[in-house]
Parts: sequence; structure tokens; C-alpha cells
Amino acid sequence: MKRVALKFCGGCDPEYDRIAYCEKLHITAGDRIEWARPDDNGCHAALLICGCPRACPENDLASTYPRCIISITDDEEDSEEVIKKLMTIAT
Repeated sequence: MKRVALKFCGGCDPEYDRIAYCEKLHITAGDRIEWARPDDNGCHAALLICGCPRACPENDLASTYPRCIISITDDEEDSEEVIKKLMTIAT
């Protein structure tokens, strides 16, 4: 099981339902990923869910987690592709 830090942007101007997308990712990941807070230790990678293309917190999270995936829309990639990327970089 991989441990992945999960962070959301501030949500100032979201273009989609970030929480619904996160729930879809949780279901898709099943028991392959243990989700954690960004400030938790021992994470293999991070996922930043941004509500719009500005991806404001990108630099903050990328400096903490060099293995970071940024998702800016719920339809840019399907949830299985995001999980596969997380599993690949979290090695």
C-alpha cells in the first residue's frame, strides 16, 4: 500500500466539484493507497486537487513533495489514470 498526501487548493473559484472527484479517487484507489494529510510524515507521493487551471498551491506542495501529481479538472484524466500515476511515482 502506498501512502499519498492529499491536498486541496483554497477553492476560491472551483470549476468542478473537488470533493466528488476526491471521493471518486478514493473508490478507484481502494486499498492500494492510504490517504494522508500533507503535513504527515512517511508519504511516498502527493496529490494536489485544484479547482481551476491556476493551481495556486502548486509551488508550496511541489517543494515539500518532489513526487507530486497535480489534478486541475475532474475530466482531464480519469480516476484510474491518476491512481496509476500515483502508484508509479510512489515507489
